[in-house]
Amino acid sequence: MATRDQRKHPRVPTSNLISFKLYDDNGTLLNQSMARALNISQSGILIETAYMITAQRISLMSADTGDKLVKIKGCVVYSRENGISMYETGISFEGTEEENVAFAKKLVKVFHRRKKGLLVAVNQSP
Repeated sequence: MATRDQRKHPRVPTSNLISFKLYDDNGTLLNQSMARALNISQSGILIETAYMITAQRISLMSADTGDKLVKIKGCVVYSRENGISMYETGISFEGTEEENVAFAKKLVKVFHRRKKGLLVAVNQSP
């Protein structure tokens, strides 16, 4: 029997590099690093890292199609090994609905623009 997806918003597959900063509950910076965004919705994101994320607070940053930095804050919902020595971390956005949607749209737009550019480059190569 198939499990029904109970998410509020559908996830859109993506593969964006994204930088992040981890904070403790007092707002002290614990670490900063890079991750790969695996999918995104208007309420959250799934990222892949080389290590488990144990902090609860996270700030995500990426460049939009105009190379402008876009940011969003979130709360780590879970972090677990994915079976290939990497870790997947589910993050719930903490911005307003408008901020969350804008961040998600910008990441998806960057992903599709980059994907389209790669396809054009492959098709044009000898």
